[in-house]
Amino acid sequence: MFRPDEFRSISFRVALIYTGFFVASVLAILGTTYVVASSELSETLRAEIGDDVARLRAGFASGGEAALKDDFDDLGEAASEDRFFLVLDAGGRRIAGNVPKELWRAGWQSGSVAPDIVASSPSLVAAAGHNHDHEMLFLALGERIGPYDVLVGRNSHIVDETQEIILSAMLIGGVVSSVLALLGGFLVSRGPTRRVDEIALTTRQIVDGRLDLRLPVSGRGDELDRLAADINAMLARIETLLASLKQVSTDIAHDLRTPLARLRQRLDSVRRRARTPEEYEVAIDAAIEESDAAIETFHALLRIAQIEAGTRRSRFRPLDLRAVVRRTAEVYEEVAADAGHRLDIAELGAAHVEGDEELLTQLLANLIENAINHVPPPGRIAISLHASDGVARLDVADDGPGVPDGERAKIFQRLYRLDQSRTTPGSGLGLALVAAIAELHGGSAEALDAAPGLRVRVTLPLAADRG
Repeated sequence: MFRPDEFRSISFRVALIYTGFFVASVLAILGTTYVVASSELSETLRAEIGDDVARLRAGFASGGEAALKDDFDDLGEAASEDRFFLVLDAGGRRIAGNVPKELWRAGWQSGSVAPDIVASSPSLVAAAGHNHDHEMLFLALGERIGPYDVLVGRNSHIVDETQEIILSAMLIGGVVSSVLALLGGFLVSRGPTRRVDEIALTTRQIVDGRLDLRLPVSGRGDELDRLAADINAMLARIETLLASLKQVSTDIAHDLRTPLARLRQRLDSVRRRARTPEEYEVAIDAAIEESDAAIETFHALLRIAQIEAGTRRSRFRPLDLRAVVRRTAEVYEEVAADAGHRLDIAELGAAHVEGDEELLTQLLANLIENAINHVPPPGRIAISLHASDGVARLDVADDGPGVPDGERAKIFQRLYRLDQSRTTPGSGLGLALVAAIAELHGGSAEALDAAPGLRVRVTLPLAADRG
């Protein structure tokens, strides 16, 4: 059976559940009203009848039969279409009243009066005529007072009518509430259903390869908006990673093709003619060196990919960045000295961050090695660290030839090397790894002019509980 999408939506199902609870609440309220109203009306009628009987009883006790007859006269004057009384003497003859003697019964009685009895009394006929079903419902109390049998009653059809009214209200209220709730559920579910359809359409296009698309966000800030925003962030991350993978593949094809071709050429030239053992040894060493360089490049690319995927966040913990910088600088102080440089710590301020100590050590080591390899000796390399405005700024500056303005943003790309750096050791991945580690920690890396030389600044957010 065909059903509109709105009827199959979660919103509509929730509306149905709430409809059930709402209708049950309406019925419970009206049911309680039914019981309370019926009981209250019945008690009111019984109280009126009891008061009349008590007055007769008190009159007889105080004045005997004479006072009782006076009270009978008062009842006769008060008799109406809804107020009835009957007085029988000791012989069972009716001496006063507006109802037949057949209705006499000691104690309380309640129920419908037979049509033939109703027809024998004008008062009962008149009372029944006001009811839509022409039925006479009789509530009475019979009691012997002195020598007389006395019956005082009321028309209790008002109780029955009240019950019917409340039952009708329960039925109509339940039906109207159900219809309104279902209609409201349908109307309310249309908006979310349309938004889900838009999200589904967009996701199908994304599956087909449109990674530039994003899920629509209405701006209301509801749960669908929050979900769409999280998915959009994930899509942006996936797009970045796929673009990075594509770039790596392109870089490998261009930058590793040359060393691999050179390795093959050397091995092929050695193979073409007989050589001395010493020449073979030199050729083998050169091939091993080329292979090690290629393997190192692949390892660096794999490490960058792992960092960009965010797999190392599980190892984050509070760190004293100043201690990390001090330990790393002490290790590389002698390395710099052996290369003819001087490694100085210009300033080390307190800075606590959330991060991976091993990766942050690798970041600083790459910056120092980059300066050592690209600054002609003798050179000076200065490290500084200071914190302000909720971030820590780690600077590694040198007094070398520096990097031209147009090239500074490119040095953080994978396998990118300046023309003057082609003859120096390295694969062009050191600063790319620095940028990846900084981004993993929620920071950034930038190249600045040290006048003279190059200053690489890494900005990291301070730990919330420390900053």
